[in-house]
Amino acid sequence: MNTRDLQIFIKIADYNSITRAAEDVQMTQPAVSSILKRLEEELGYALFSRRGKWLIMNAQGELFYRAARKFLEEFSHVQEGLYLENYPQEEIVIQICRNSDKLYSLLGRFSMANPTIRLILQRGKASQQENYRKADFTISLEKEHNPRKQFYPLEHCAALYALIQKKNPLSSRHWLRLEDLKQESFVFLKNKDDSIPERVYQACIQLNFHPKVSVFTDSIINKYLAIRCGCGVGLSFDNEVSFAPRCSDWAVIPVMEPLSVEWVGLSWFEDKLSPAGRKLLTFIKEEA
Repeated sequence: MNTRDLQIFIKIADYNSITRAAEDVQMTQPAVSSILKRLEEELGYALFSRRGKWLIMNAQGELFYRAARKFLEEFSHVQEGLYLENYPQEEIVIQICRNSDKLYSLLGRFSMANPTIRLILQRGKASQQENYRKADFTISLEKEHNPRKQFYPLEHCAALYALIQKKNPLSSRHWLRLEDLKQESFVFLKNKDDSIPERVYQACIQLNFHPKVSVFTDSIINKYLAIRCGCGVGLSFDNEVSFAPRCSDWAVIPVMEPLSVEWVGLSWFEDKLSPAGRKLLTFIKEEA
């Protein structure tokens, strides 16, 4: 077992498919299958169960997935430390709890202007912070006022979009209301710990619309695969819909519902901000 084996296992788990994982890592399907078989033999138990053409992690697979991801993250940090031992470089760690197109654009320009500052982006929720490096900034929605925490808005969530497979008659509509979707089934994200579903689901409930859920998944890739295969309709906010792959198999249609405007922004603790963090903050305020 080596780090490459773990990386390939994670690809298989993320795609629920050996074929798609093989395409991603540019290996043959038999080679990826062989690595998975060897991994399971070393561990002494199976990691997946098969459902049709899809591979679904079993309970042992879920545990091994979390352990493998954590190990690879820690190993990456060790590698980075060795690589940079003789090359002093400042770091800024940003915890991504909400997607923001504008943030990625700003960070790209900041990196080009400041090549000696390394940006580390990590996914996750604040409740999982112990599994991550301590963040300098968090991209999130601030629901409760924290007098010690600063917040700078980047973009708003003010519109809803439906992702509908082209075979569905509704895909030809120019716009929809949630009422038009009451007979449809839906695909939503949900955390691995089986906690609250993604925020767009909660927005539906607040609008007194109770969607029939056909698929809950903890992977954004699996969400898009399920929508593409016709397992259900997907919903996304305007600041997230651009992350959906450009796909000829579905239509992206505005859903005309009154939403309360919420701002996705950058939050930080003023007394814990590093010089590099202050440089990034100044840059963002000037550019945004």
